[in-house]
Amino acid sequence: MGDRWFSFWQGLRVALRSLRRAPGMSLAAIGCLGLGFGVTAAVFSAVDRALVQPLPFREPERLITVHRVKEFPSMPLSARMYSDLARSPGAVQSLAAMTPEEVLIRLPDQTLQAGLVRVTGNLLPMLGVVPQRGRLLAPGDAEGVIMVSDQFWRARFGASDSILGRTIVVDGAPQSVVGVLPVGFQVPNESRMMRAEVWAPLQLPPEGSPRSGGNYLFVLGRLAPAATVGRAQSEFGTVVARRVEADPMLKGTTVRVVPLQANAVEDVQRPLLMLLAAVAMVLLIAGTNVASLLLARSIQRRREMAVRGALGASRGALVRSALLESGILTAIGLVLGLLIAKGGVATIGAMAADRLPQLAGLQIDGRVIALAAGLAVLVALLCGSLPAWWGARTDAQSALGAGRGSSVGAGPRRALGGLVVLEVALSLLLLIGAGLMLNSVRRLLANDPGFDPEPVLSLVATIAPAADGSATESHRFLTGAVAALAQLPGVENAGYVSILPYRDWGRNFTIVYEGQPTDDPSKLPLVESRTVTPGFFGVTRQRLLSGRLLRDTDGDPAAPVVVVNAALAARDFGGVSPVGKRFLAGNNLFATIVGVVSDIRNSGPRYPPVPEVYWNAGSDYGDTQYTLLLRLKQGDPRTLGPAAEAAVRSIDRFAAINQVMPMTDVIRQSVGRTRFIFSLMAVFAAVALILAVAGLYGVLSYAVLQQSRELGIRAALGGSSASIVRGVLRQGMRLVVAGAAIGLGAAFATAQAMETMVFGVRPVDPATWDVATGALLAIGALAALIPALRATRVDPMVALRSE
Repeated sequence: MGDRWFSFWQGLRVALRSLRRAPGMSLAAIGCLGLGFGVTAAVFSAVDRALVQPLPFREPERLITVHRVKEFPSMPLSARMYSDLARSPGAVQSLAAMTPEEVLIRLPDQTLQAGLVRVTGNLLPMLGVVPQRGRLLAPGDAEGVIMVSDQFWRARFGASDSILGRTIVVDGAPQSVVGVLPVGFQVPNESRMMRAEVWAPLQLPPEGSPRSGGNYLFVLGRLAPAATVGRAQSEFGTVVARRVEADPMLKGTTVRVVPLQANAVEDVQRPLLMLLAAVAMVLLIAGTNVASLLLARSIQRRREMAVRGALGASRGALVRSALLESGILTAIGLVLGLLIAKGGVATIGAMAADRLPQLAGLQIDGRVIALAAGLAVLVALLCGSLPAWWGARTDAQSALGAGRGSSVGAGPRRALGGLVVLEVALSLLLLIGAGLMLNSVRRLLANDPGFDPEPVLSLVATIAPAADGSATESHRFLTGAVAALAQLPGVENAGYVSILPYRDWGRNFTIVYEGQPTDDPSKLPLVESRTVTPGFFGVTRQRLLSGRLLRDTDGDPAAPVVVVNAALAARDFGGVSPVGKRFLAGNNLFATIVGVVSDIRNSGPRYPPVPEVYWNAGSDYGDTQYTLLLRLKQGDPRTLGPAAEAAVRSIDRFAAINQVMPMTDVIRQSVGRTRFIFSLMAVFAAVALILAVAGLYGVLSYAVLQQSRELGIRAALGGSSASIVRGVLRQGMRLVVAGAAIGLGAAFATAQAMETMVFGVRPVDPATWDVATGALLAIGALAALIPALRATRVDPMVALRSE
């Protein structure tokens, strides 16, 4: 055992001395591996967090999400439908509901807008939540008690235990704090994460009341022991079918039951796996690069290996020496990679907080370090095995008889060339993928939004509801705030919209036109609904296509008038102007269409405009949150932010104001997740290209060094510099072209998988493919040109004397 350790440490010292004699190669190999390990560990952290780690709840495999299905596959449920399902015994042991909203919290030193999630009393116990302080919300809790998040507790109350029993004014009503939730507590629901500063009891409306039919509840459940999702789906489907039969207005409605874990990652699974595949290619390129560097160096050292063999070193000792060198480089590369990954994970976590909430607070943990260490061992073996095998096979007589600059056999050259071809092929595959995705983002942002977003400023203001529950205070604030914004210097128009374009889906309803049969409710058309002030159309500059716009005098709730968009006129009236047509707006109440305006892509750039109705905010309005817009005559809208906030607070000094941003930023945020994923893909493609070019440069540099005798003889015999450059370039470009051909074939084979990841561009897009291939060939030619020019500086006498 002692002899083995002595032999190992002796071999380690020899390997370290050997690497110190080649600092350039060693640093290049460490840099390649550091980049490869770094990006791989960072992305694996994201994949592990979102797709692998179980949700932090009790027995998460038994948790389910329940969606209403009609126009879309994942819609909230009504209180009426939730109550029906909750009373259904069988596969689901417990069913709970939640709904988010924005509230105004008044603290002694400030007023702030905050998120609030209302939950049924059984939700937190069902999830197995353990409070940090105090107790959980319970089924018997009514209005007047709340729990707060860990972040809110620490930021606003210094993590003081005195928070328990403290009274906080939420939307004008005093609430007593009964507990503090765990660190980072949030509940997934498809692509969103329910997280908020305040959590409060949810009081369901009475059965049969109008609100009981509104769809606003997000529903979770826990399966009974041994029950399956399929059984729950069958039982709930039967319950919903009975409700639909009793209420024809629900015709076409079904229900979908999904495991909570699977539902939480439905939206992010494909892009994250795509990123994981991309970084696997980067790591493969990095490993291939190091293998080619080590192989090229072992070719250069064949005389040294032959001497060591002649002096009695066994083949096993020579193999161990090469593997030790590979292991040392990989170990140092692993440490560098983990440092890179630490910074990368912090960056990804910060950037993903809003775009991919599943990745918020991302960190490097033991699982990631263990994976990186395992990959390092594998890479060390793979990178060192080829040089070790070739070095052990070196024939001592031929190696000792060869000069330093003499050429080597065809086998090692083919191996080096094959490694470079593989790197180039993988790099081109990533370049094409990144090019398609970046082109997709460019097309998304270039889509006509339907209005002029510059220079428009948006902001959200929240006020406390009136103590008597009336809409008088809301109407006073809205009217005053819009007027105050309109009077600011440099403002052209100001207005309000209930849901900001490009930020959220609108509220929708089935529209019944006057005289239209209603015997089959499932055939009634669906329209989006937005409430606006007349100034909204001046801010967006939507074109009036027929009729007139809304006016301040259109506020009579007994005779509502609306403006519709061109998409509604085209779908429901065949493009003929619907001005003067009426539709049902309530019990025996009809709304009259007075105008048609051009379309806005309210649902974002990926989706076409949908039929919409614009209501006048002056009629029976009682909200507490307001999205306000103002158009400047010219200039940067950001400069008007402080003045706009002051104008709003001049109407209500306790108003909470946030999300102050130009409309152009809102549009960019609407594709934030897509841009985030695609930007990471572009970074990985750039890293892959750098590694591939470095590999090509390194191999050609070694090739020039090995051919120095041959090049010297050619120069001595009168060979021109141009012919030498052409020869080396030809050698390098053969490898690049072969790799590009393989990469194009791989890209074509995987094009179908890219179909769902891009927008407005075909996976086999000639322009993108041409640019990516041309860029690779050009950069490859440049990488080959530098060693080619160096070859022309070989002194014939020096090259021949070295023999």
